[in-house]
Formats: sequence, structure tokens, C-alpha cells
Amino acid sequence: MSERHESFGRIEVAPEVLVTIARYAVQGIEGVQQLVPVPADIARLFQRGLRQDGVLLDLSENKVRFNIYAIMAPHVNLLETSRTIQTAVTEAIDTMVGIPVDAVNVFVEDVHYGKGEVV
Repeated sequence: MSERHESFGRIEVAPEVLVTIARYAVQGIEGVQQLVPVPADIARLFQRGLRQDGVLLDLSENKVRFNIYAIMAPHVNLLETSRTIQTAVTEAIDTMVGIPVDAVNVFVEDVHYGKGEVV
């Protein structure tokens, strides 16, 4: 059986919505302590990109790409946590908006140790 989808008009999703979805997807991941502002030198390179709270959205070349800047908790596997971020952002955007994500680049800016914690 074939499903038929009728279109009654155009649907637009603001780039800010994509950034908000990505930000909330990352904040729910164990091991991510916080998102940090996009470094100024990177922000200059992506002048047309939308950036907010550690998430940089690049919509160039008809592709959706995210750069995520995070501080991680100590004693987590950074590689696994970064891959979890990539999967969470990709799935959240696909589920909520139906737009395929070309790339999710994760930049671990720091690991935050509490007072008295030993490496």
C-alpha cells in the first residue's frame, strides 16, 4: 500500500530552531558538563553561520553541519561521549524536523575537575 502525502504549502524551519534542538540534545547527555561559547576565531570563519551557546550551525552548500563546543566531566570516555553527541544531534534533528545532517563535529574544549578530584 502506498501512502500519499499532499502538500498544502511550504514549511520553513528557522535556523534558530535547529540550534535549539541540537543544544537540548547535547545537554541531556551524561558526561557533558556544559556547552561553551564558540571561539571568536572560529566564529569569524563562519560569519554566515548561526552560533549560540556552544553550537555553531553551518548551512552552506545546502548541507546542515553542526560544530559543538563542550566541556566534559572527568572520568568519562571522551571518544564515546563525543560519538554519543553526534548520534543524539543527528537523531534529534531527523526526528523533529526530518532534515538529514551532513556532519556533527565535536570539540572538547576542556575537562572540568572539581576541587580535590584526582586524575
